[in-house]
Amino acid sequence: MAVLTAQAESSNGFEITEVAPAGDYVATCLNVADEFGVTRRKYQSEETEVIDVTRFLFGFKAQDGRLYKIQTFEMKISSSPKSALIKFLTSWLGQPPAMGWDYCELIGKGAVIGCEQVVSQLGKTYNKITKISPPKTSLADYTSQVIPVEQFSAPAAPATPPPSAPAPFDPAPVTNFDDNVPF
Repeated sequence: MAVLTAQAESSNGFEITEVAPAGDYVATCLNVADEFGVTRRKYQSEETEVIDVTRFLFGFKAQDGRLYKIQTFEMKISSSPKSALIKFLTSWLGQPPAMGWDYCELIGKGAVIGCEQVVSQLGKTYNKITKISPPKTSLADYTSQVIPVEQFSAPAAPATPPPSAPAPFDPAPVTNFDDNVPF
């Protein structure tokens, strides 16, 4: 008999303690959080689907000299050219990513982002990334302004661990050998 279990809903992402000022910044990718087997409602539908999602955490120094963190919304992990993830990566890289490439390689890499403050329906203010581009283009080179990841406090962990991630394998050492067992 099969037992039905509820699928996990996605987390709220990384724990960010303060809202950054709006503006354009040279930012550093601090972390990437993938969540697998997330249940969410399909676009413009009451139906649900189980998908894999990701989000990116960035850090930057604002005009006030303080370091801030900002994250993307969750994006469905998809290689479709029309997907939010591929559009985001294409804007960031200045070209479409290669198929099969691991976007986690972007941790520690720079970008130029647009940051704005948004107020939710519940009245909470949060930041939103409105645009992203490479730190070096034919018009400007901001690579020298990319702050190393180490200058930020330890990269923020997701607010809640992905509930669908399997526990890591921990092989126990074999201490009781049986001479009658051939393997």
